[in-house]
Amino acid sequence: MIDQWLSPYLPEATFTYLSPVRGEKLPAPGDFDGFILTGSKHSTYERSPWMVGLIALLQQLRQKRIPVFGICFGHQIMADAYGGLNAKSSKGWGVGSQRYNYETPDLPGSIASFVFHQDQVQKVPPEATRIGGSAHCENGVFAYSFPAISVQYHPEFSPEYIQALAKKFRGDLLSDYVSANALDSIA
Repeated sequence: MIDQWLSPYLPEATFTYLSPVRGEKLPAPGDFDGFILTGSKHSTYERSPWMVGLIALLQQLRQKRIPVFGICFGHQIMADAYGGLNAKSSKGWGVGSQRYNYETPDLPGSIASFVFHQDQVQKVPPEATRIGGSAHCENGVFAYSFPAISVQYHPEFSPEYIQALAKKFRGDLLSDYVSANALDSIA
């Protein structure tokens, strides 16, 4: 999905996929021109060994000023790595389409975005500026003082994919109410 989303805008880019969750070795900071951290079913506060290694890599990327973009879990682990705090939200699951509002003239004032998360950044990292968020997730978009940006939502998700998630996890991970609201929000 990341390829499909970005390839039209970065036709010269090539993507290499690594999964630290499955035990694949993390690269050295200089191995790539930039890094994208995707979503995950894991929570940053689990602090699994692979997350500790990822946090160390993120700190090296900041030091070497190598660009990083985080999505959902990527947004959360970046915040943790850079001095913020992530936790399970007291607001529960955010699923479906939510209106994200931006506080910068460089972006549209408001746009609908697809979400699927219950963890959120509770404390903004010192080197981050919150430039957007939603009613459900105040700290939803950060720009850092080094080449990094992160979003809680999923810019790579299609309406069909988020609908499939809302249906798949209904009655299990998601209550009927959350799932129904998610499906309504997408429509």
